Amino acid sequence: MHRLPRSKSGVTGRRLWTAGACVLAALIAPLSAALGQAEPSVTVRPADSPAPGVLLIVDGKLVELESAQIQRGMQVMVWLRDLEKLGWGTVEASSPDRVTFKGKGVTLSFTKGQGVAMVNSLAVQLPINVYLRDGRLMVPLSFVAKALGFDYKCQERPVATIVTEPPKTPARAVNTLQGTVTYNGHGVDGVIVRAVDPEFTVVKNAVARTDANGDYKIEGLPDGKYMAYVYIGDNPAYFNRASEVVEVRGGGVFQVPDIALGRVIVPARPKPGSEIRPAQKGTVDFSWTACEGAAVYKLTIKKRGSDKPIYEVSTPRPSADVPAGLFARGTTYEAEVKAQNENGDFLGGTAGPGGKLWTFSASR
Repeated sequence: MHRLPRSKSGVTGRRLWTAGACVLAALIAPLSAALGQAEPSVTVRPADSPAPGVLLIVDGKLVELESAQIQRGMQVMVWLRDLEKLGWGTVEASSPDRVTFKGKGVTLSFTKGQGVAMVNSLAVQLPINVYLRDGRLMVPLSFVAKALGFDYKCQERPVATIVTEPPKTPARAVNTLQGTVTYNGHGVDGVIVRAVDPEFTVVKNAVARTDANGDYKIEGLPDGKYMAYVYIGDNPAYFNRASEVVEVRGGGVFQVPDIALGRVIVPARPKPGSEIRPAQKGTVDFSWTACEGAAVYKLTIKKRGSDKPIYEVSTPRPSADVPAGLFARGTTYEAEVKAQNENGDFLGGTAGPGGKLWTFSASR
């Protein structure tokens, strides 16, 4: 599994087991790479051979990683070039402080000093920060496990055990999430909906597309807690939206509360990043894409970095004439539009804080 910003693709994660405070199970998957020019320090020998330090057992064979270290919370840290020698995938180093790993259907990106990694296009919290040691970028093995699909256990010795082809387990009951995606009170056709956990970790292949009534059905989910998630990367016309958390178990069908969408409004004039010519008289033309069902648009303009508006107006049209005298030469501004229906419900808008803002400058 992997976390969303909050992608277009997900990764499967299995259950995490613990024995006391030091045994944890997760999911690892094919990995790969080419990091640095130094030769990897990997040795494979029978599992009953004695060896000091952190031991990694893969499919019953002992693999010694000279780079492996134990950090707080029983986190085994590894250099990914060592794992490459095992044939788990490919690694690309874009810089000494940033490495991208490409496995089968999964891309992981790590950055020195960061506690967040990218799984495909999603930001995911790490159990421990990435760090550089002797020119090697060290990452948590447990996280690689969860992201890439192998069974993984860590025990006190410390010993990390990995099985690349887990034994078959009895079939488990699978569950179904179903619900409706709406816009302005009506169902929306063709919207992609994904299942995510409460931390916005996407479940691989747990995806559906709404029908003409806006209804969707996500099947094959194991017992657990999930949200239905509409992601702008899948649906560029709409903002991210997540349902309430729904707990599923016992192979049932579970109803998700309706998800009400908000449309993305695109600025037209002034063009984002452009310059306007301020004047003592006259007006500056502002316009944006229309939002279906909107009864009123609210335009707010602020100086960049300020919370205090210099101008606000409500208009039934996707445009407004703003007095040119409001704009000071050499100053940068931010504009934001919000659309509402006749009941005052939010229907859409331009990107707010955290998104790509509508900015423009007054020429000198």
